[in-house]
Amino acid sequence: MLGRKKTRRKKESGIQPDVYLGELCEYADSEVKTEQLTESKAVTQQLPKNKKAPGTSSYRSYIVEAGTASIIGSRKSQQDSVFAYASGAQALGIVCDGMGGLAGGETASRIALESLADAWFAVGTIPDIPAFFRSEAVSADQKVYSQKDAHGARMQAGTTMVAAIVQQGGLYWLSVGDSKLYFIRGQEILSLNVEHNYRMELNALLRQGRLTAQEYAAEEYRAEALTSYLGIGDISVMDVSPRAYPLTDGDIILLASDGLYRSLHEEEILAIVQKNSQDMQKAAQALTAAVSGRKKQDNTSVVIMRYTMEKLR
Repeated sequence: MLGRKKTRRKKESGIQPDVYLGELCEYADSEVKTEQLTESKAVTQQLPKNKKAPGTSSYRSYIVEAGTASIIGSRKSQQDSVFAYASGAQALGIVCDGMGGLAGGETASRIALESLADAWFAVGTIPDIPAFFRSEAVSADQKVYSQKDAHGARMQAGTTMVAAIVQQGGLYWLSVGDSKLYFIRGQEILSLNVEHNYRMELNALLRQGRLTAQEYAAEEYRAEALTSYLGIGDISVMDVSPRAYPLTDGDIILLASDGLYRSLHEEEILAIVQKNSQDMQKAAQALTAAVSGRKKQDNTSVVIMRYTMEKLR
């Protein structure tokens, strides 16, 4: 059993539908399976579409501004790892939430984050970001899985990961586990990724008539158990955006560990971000400050990035 997050390997249940969220999400890879989106909270509202294609000359005047923040909460150790880097209109953000005991969770999240970040810096401009994400998720999974403790035994640690790349005016993302990726445009907030937990499987079975309401209730105590994470050793379930979603001036991308969204409603998150929308570092710190000091508060980490038109000097 891995640390604070109960995890279980996904059993073969024949539930492998694809997910489609308009222009934002479309998962159709034959080897990367994605659970069907069923939670009403997962999609707050479809955002207005930006018809302008990425990669045009108009994006040369844009930049990405980033901020990060992390608190330990009431936990004994910090098992989250967080990273953001922005240069001009190109950026990478990563949040990893580790599990598997004190040292195990810290090690797992750090190794997974460094694995993806190092690969990104080594490549520079990536011609096929979805393929890059899929490949690096498998690589990070194996690195975490193979970690050994002081006695030479496998550490049995794991970590979630949510990552976003902004390149040539487009947003790409990778998600494994239950950390969140929010997209904010104006007064609207959208949760882009699916949480890989047992609740998604229960919901699908209930919807298909293969599970009764009574059976659902009996299993709900295990609903938050992860069905996919880095360190599982043979990862096959992940969310990868198949193509860029075009960004427009003022769009905000928020990556967060579950310590944030289990403590704040989406409306509260949106209000805090809007209040600090001109300074991403202040916005990040304001989000973690909003949950700081609460009883039984989990580690909470955020990366927030704003795609904005560069100010003329």
